[in-house]
Amino acid sequence: MTDHTLQDELVLLFGEETVKLALAQEILAQRYTLKNTIKIRKALEKFQRLKNIEQQKKFVSDFDKELTRAFICSLLCNTASKAVMELAKQAIDDKRGGRAVLGGNIIQRKY
Repeated sequence: MTDHTLQDELVLLFGEETVKLALAQEILAQRYTLKNTIKIRKALEKFQRLKNIEQQKKFVSDFDKELTRAFICSLLCNTASKAVMELAKQAIDDKRGGRAVLGGNIIQRKY
């Protein structure tokens, strides 16, 4: 599926204004995705398993404004991939700095 076709599908689900606004606010979507990576990943995985537009519309109807924006940008702008890359970089920096990452929380090592 091309990005244009995907965008058309998202317009069917969310409406044209919502999709345009989400794309214009990609930086906000990136920030939300960085803070809620697991939530976005689970939403994308569940969405992928839905079989028809009615199921998809029902699923996304429960999204709040922030999740809607992040969801749209994850699909059209690769925001989720960027967030995962940033988290990986942060984890590497934490490891180099002597900090361990456990369950999404950074724990300082005490020597």
